[in-house]
Amino acid sequence: MSLKQNNRARLAIQSILQMLEKEGIDPELCLRQTGFTREQLLNQQTDLPDRLEIKILDQALALLPQRAGYGFEAGQALQVDNFGVWGLAILTSPDLRSAFDIVSRFSSMSIMLSRVLLQEDDDTVSLVLDMQHLPITIHRYLFERYCALTINFLRDMLPNFDFSSAELWLPFDDAEYQQALSELTQLTVKTERPYFAISLASNLFDISFAKTDALIHAHFISECEQLLDSHQTLPDYAQRIRNYVLHNKAFNPKLSVVAKSLFISDRTLRRRLKEEDHRFSEVVLDTKMTLAKEWLMTAKLPVKVVAAQLDYSEPASFTRAFIKWWGVPPTEIQAHHVPLRCA
Repeated sequence: MSLKQNNRARLAIQSILQMLEKEGIDPELCLRQTGFTREQLLNQQTDLPDRLEIKILDQALALLPQRAGYGFEAGQALQVDNFGVWGLAILTSPDLRSAFDIVSRFSSMSIMLSRVLLQEDDDTVSLVLDMQHLPITIHRYLFERYCALTINFLRDMLPNFDFSSAELWLPFDDAEYQQALSELTQLTVKTERPYFAISLASNLFDISFAKTDALIHAHFISECEQLLDSHQTLPDYAQRIRNYVLHNKAFNPKLSVVAKSLFISDRTLRRRLKEEDHRFSEVVLDTKMTLAKEWLMTAKLPVKVVAAQLDYSEPASFTRAFIKWWGVPPTEIQAHHVPLRCA
């Protein structure tokens, strides 16, 4: 699922199922033609692709009474730290501008269902939700959810944040929905704008956060970039294995366990990897060694700490594996930033 964590998708699906129950509607009705049961969707090992979440949302919203607020209610259950390493990169940002720059830079990796574009002029900065690739039937829901998440993030990080200049933009004219959304968010809502967006005064984006750590922030940014590269280049099943390792912090996973999480047999996973010219052990090791390099060079973690984090029984075993993969000892690249040879 790229950077988008199963945990976030699971919370989102659980929230919409609970809304159906509140309305006296059987939640199973929105799971038609998905191939999944409710129990599977809430299982920690179930991979939840974007297309599944989109289909469930679309079918659920068709069943619910038409009103504003479903997305805002769902957004209240989400926190930025539900979004894995992407969320951690945001939370360790030095200021608001950096935080929303990260939101924009990495949103193409399905961290959220909608992409976020940062548009700035002399006085305002607009956080535009690009939802052209999504069914129009879920646009309002997703915008509400993003508004709730953003508002909660700003209130948590900046308790005295000034919302007086904030505006929510809608690309249509609907006075009833405009009033309902304004009452939900306590913000000004403008209609007939070019797109769905959250608009803020540009001077607010330079506000610094109270607690930041430049090294840790740089590490999470680097990890996001690594995942972006992997997302763009790794074949499908190799990427799914990499996602499983990173999401679960399972650095010595069994092929059978990973296959089960993908709802395929061991034999099928091996065959798919062979078709992609990959082996399970190599994909796992590549993931571990890439993460090790970033922890050593960016976060400056000691070798023994990296070894322990990656579940090596002793630092010497990790060092041998690192030298075999990268061609230099971990202490050498950390001390001198020696260029690494390709494995």
